[in-house]
Amino acid sequence: MFTAMELFDLAIQVEENGERFYRHALAKVREDSLKNVLGLLADQELEHRSAFLEIKERIGDKTKPAPPVSSLSREVLRGAMGRHAFSLDELQVDSIQEEKEILEAAINFEEDSILFFEFMAAFVSDPGALLTLQQIRAEELKHKQILMEQISEITATTPQVITEQ
Repeated sequence: MFTAMELFDLAIQVEENGERFYRHALAKVREDSLKNVLGLLADQELEHRSAFLEIKERIGDKTKPAPPVSSLSREVLRGAMGRHAFSLDELQVDSIQEEKEILEAAINFEEDSILFFEFMAAFVSDPGALLTLQQIRAEELKHKQILMEQISEITATTPQVITEQ
C-alpha cells in the first residue's frame, strides 16, 4: 500500500529525473534557443521538486494513511511510470544524438509525469497539497506544449529531401 508521503517521494524522484534529463540533454544540443528552453525546463523541474519537498515538510505526520491501492492500481502506476519517469537508465540518454529525438524523449517523460500526477491526485487529501499538485501538473502540460513547438521548429527548418522515383 502506498502512503501519501510515499507518493510525494515518488513525485520528488520524477522531478529529479526530469531535471537530470534536461541537464544531460543540454550538452547534446547545438542551438542556443533550444539550450535556453532545456535549461528553463530543468530549472522548473527543480522548482517542482522543491514544492513537493515543502508539502512533505508541511503535512508530514498530519497525513492520514492513503486509501489502500489495489493491485490493479499498482499495475496502472507501473504501466504509466515504467518507461521513463522513475528510471533514466532505460531511456539510454547517452544513445540519443538527434535534437528531435531528445525532444521526443522529453515529451514522453512529461507525459509520464502528467499521468503520474493525475494518478496521485486521487490519494491526496490535503487541499493545499492538491492545489500545488494540480498547478505542477498544469506546468508539465505547458512543458509538453513547449517541447512540441520546438519539434515543429526543427521540422520546419530541416531541409526536406525529395527523392525522385
